[in-house]
Formats: sequence, C-alpha cells, structure tokens
Amino acid sequence: MADYLILGGGLAGCVLASRLKEYDPSLSITLIETGPNEHDHPLITEPMGTMQLHNSPFEYNLKTVPQKHYDGREVFQAGGKLLSGSSSVNYGAWTRGDRSDFDLWGKMVNDERWSYEGFLPYFRRTETHHDPQADPHQHGFDGPIHSTPALSRTYPLTERLKEAYLKIGVKPIHDHNGGDNKGMAPHVENWHKGKRQPAGKAYGLEGVKVMTNTTVKRIILEDGQSSSSRRAKGVELTSGQTLDASKEVIVSCGAFRSPQLLMLSGIGPTDELEKHSIPVLVESPEVGKNLCDHSALTQFYRIHDPEKGLCAPNSAFNHPSYLEGFPTDYIIAESAPSSTLKHALQLDSPDQSITDNHPSLSPPRSHYEILPMYAPTEVPLTNMNIPLDGSIISIGILNLLPTSRGRLALASTNPVADPLIDPNYYSTQFDRAVLRAAMRRNMAAFETPEGQAVVAEEIAPAGFPSLTSKSTDEELDARVRRAAASFYHAAGTASMGRVVDTECRVKGVDGLRVIDASVIPTPISAHYMVVVYALAEQMAEIIAGKGSA
Repeated sequence: MADYLILGGGLAGCVLASRLKEYDPSLSITLIETGPNEHDHPLITEPMGTMQLHNSPFEYNLKTVPQKHYDGREVFQAGGKLLSGSSSVNYGAWTRGDRSDFDLWGKMVNDERWSYEGFLPYFRRTETHHDPQADPHQHGFDGPIHSTPALSRTYPLTERLKEAYLKIGVKPIHDHNGGDNKGMAPHVENWHKGKRQPAGKAYGLEGVKVMTNTTVKRIILEDGQSSSSRRAKGVELTSGQTLDASKEVIVSCGAFRSPQLLMLSGIGPTDELEKHSIPVLVESPEVGKNLCDHSALTQFYRIHDPEKGLCAPNSAFNHPSYLEGFPTDYIIAESAPSSTLKHALQLDSPDQSITDNHPSLSPPRSHYEILPMYAPTEVPLTNMNIPLDGSIISIGILNLLPTSRGRLALASTNPVADPLIDPNYYSTQFDRAVLRAAMRRNMAAFETPEGQAVVAEEIAPAGFPSLTSKSTDEELDARVRRAAASFYHAAGTASMGRVVDTECRVKGVDGLRVIDASVIPTPISAHYMVVVYALAEQMAEIIAGKGSA
C-alpha cells in the first residue's frame, strides 16, 4: 500500500511526487502515468522536434466537438501522453502572467495564498533565472528549471520587427515575468542549453514508484467519516488490479482527463453520470464546467527576400544557435481599449450595469498576447496549407482573458475514450472585441514602413480576403471563424471554490485532491506551464504540512 497515489505523471504529478518524497523520504509514493517514459527521445529533447509531436503517439491528439462560433469546425487539442506530460511536448514558453490575474484568483476563493504575492515564493522556487542580476523578490536562482532568454539567439528579423511594433506605440519592458507583463519584452523559454527540461527529469523521481503505460479506470470510494461524505480508498486500473492509498489519492491528469476520471468514479453532475448509468456517489455539479481556453488566431505573412534565410525552414536559416530554442524573440501583452470592452461586456450582460471597476477592466488587465515566430506554425485541423518553403513567418494572437466558458462531458464509460470537449470559443462579445483589437494592433505594425520592409503580404485562407487594420469587424470575425485554433491552455474544469477547496481537496470526498490546471478558476495571461509548476510547488508544501494556513 502506498501512502500517496498520484494519478497522472504529467507536470504537476511529477513535481508533487518529487517534492513530497524530498520533504519526507519515508513516504511511499506511487506515480501512475498512462503513457511511456520518453525523456531521452530526440523529438522530445530537441526544440525543432516540437512541431513534429502533434499527431504523434506522444500526444493525446484530441479535438473539440464542432464549435458553433467557428462555423462548426473541430479544433485540435494537444496534450502530453507520456511521463512529464505536456512539459515533454510543449513549445517551452516560460511566461508567468500578470499580478492582477492571481490577485483576482485569490479574491475569488477568499484565500491570499492564491494571490500574486502568495504564488511568488513558488515562482521563485521553481526557477533558476537566467539573469543573476534580476530582482530577487521576483525571481529564483536555484530552482530545478533553468530559464533562457530567446534573445540569446540573434535572428535576422529581430530588430526590424521590434522597430515595427515600437513604431505603433508598443511599450518596451525589461521583464515579462516581473508581475506586470504589459508591453513588449524579451521572450523567455525553459529550453536549457538547447534541450528540453521535462518535469520528471528536472525535479527527479528517485525513490518514487513510477508506473508508466498504466491507466486508471476509476477511483475507489468508501464511506467517509461522516454520513454525507465519501473517502478515496484507492484506484482500479484498466487491467483490473487495485491499488490502495493510506493517506491520499491525488488526481493530476490535466484539464480534460481529471474531470473525466472524477465522473467515471461517480463524482460529478447527476444528469451527466445518470446518462451513462454511473452510480452517483458524490454529487458535484461543477465537475467539467467552467472550461476555459486561450483561443488564438495565427496570422501568416510572406516575407521579402526569403532567399536570405530569414526564417525556417530554409537551408540558409542555419546559425547553430537556432537549434537551441523555438524561433521567437519578443512577446507582447497589452490591454484592449477599455471603452470597447465595456460596451462588449454590457452587450453580454444587458441586465447588469457594467462599471469601470469590472474585474475584466480594472486594474488594467493583459487581454491579449502577440507572439512573432520565424516559422510557419500551422496546427492540425486549420487546413490553411501554409507552404513550408522558408518564406513565411507566423504571428500568434491570443485572447488571454476570455469570458467564454464551455464544458467537458463523457463520451462513454471507457476510461481510454476521448471525452467530449466543448470550449465554446468566441461565444461572447467581449472575446470578439479583444481578438479584433489584437488583430488590428498586430496588423498596424506591419503597415508601418518598418513592417512593410519585412513583409510582402498577409496570407489568407482560400476564398477570404487579406486583412488590414482597417478591415471591418465582420471580416475579422469571418477570419476567426475560419482559422482560429487553440494554444492548448485549457483550465477550470475542476475549479477551486467550486469542485475543490483552497487546498485542492475534492468537496465531499476525504483523502482526494485534484492538482493541475483544471483547478485554475479564472484565466491567467500566460502560457500555463509556470502557473502549474508554482501550483504544484505550493500544494506539495501544504500537503506536507509546511505551507501556511
């Protein structure tokens, strides 16, 4: 019998297993992962392998249900299906988000541990920051994960694109991860010396029993300490084997698989469980609800003089340093115009009076991100057929704080079946206003003399016009419906305050926690890797009795 059973050997699961064992070496910890250990596979270790991982056995390769506001398109959803989870397959963006995001989280759950200052010790604990002269209040210098500035590489178009964005008034800032991310800052990654840092490898799993290629069928519940509660006793595997936990079962399967496993175990909305003839052991109506994801549109531009090797894939784009990270350099986060957003919020909530103090407006929020990439980064299911001829750059445009919410449901009682994923993208006027503003902001940069010197044309899907900053709302919305996708930052499906309490304990069940992105109750203006590292670090302390109450 293990003391702790950790279900899901992804980023959070690996951190929890490693830290709990470190804090108490006498503990027996079993980490169960449905995929293999591929830490040393060349597609995993090398930055240039990243784009080859979609539709590979190393990812779940999920897709959403047809999206109403994307003209019925299905949207690809990546996710690591191997030890260390998505930290083994992601693009390596090391972004923290804005102070206001976490302060809203702390306020929503009435617990300062989840505010920015509450998170800060765990942001520091996770990282070895690349700049030893950085602010020690904001950054750590002896953590397991080494951060690397993308500007350690010099790309041919770096200064030219930087000047184009500065020309339209984008504010330069020094540190995207210093609590205020609004402006243009050097992009930071967690590639270290040109190699990936999977969570399980960086943190180490010595002394932890790791079961790979092993899938959990359900969590076994028994009567709890009170007549109205249950207790997590252990798990049943798809092989039929059962494993018990003397202390706790911890679910860390991610924003899609964690709520799926809860429901398969009889924890969830009554109507959803009864639909599949699953006995309702713990009614938890919010399981699978509040699904939130960063919708994104990638704009593609054909550049001048591609024969000079200005972007990938091109044999002349060949400096050895280009193999050490993803082809990016600067990252931009900004607020959308508040008057436009206030009007959109009023349209979304006509029965409410929207004030300037609305949490989506105040304090100033980072509503969108613009991320230039020196390669054609088309993702599956968009069917843009962007040529791989070394003439195309990509600009990722992300809606960081969407108000659209969706849900996750069961397709069947088969634990290896894909769940039904409905993010409900682009369903609010607010989200449309944000993405339109971000698109116009990006296109304005390419309409400056500096931008025009770099790009020859914007590439539109067949049958659609090229866009400009003067394009109508209808034209921008049509492009989004045709080509928008995801940046794979799903969260919220076992939200803190709804499904779990502020120590990630599942309400109504003793000895059961959920610790991963599914507990994030409100969107964060970041790529979620840093957030989940810090979440797992703080929760390991809390479980071990080291955290503050």
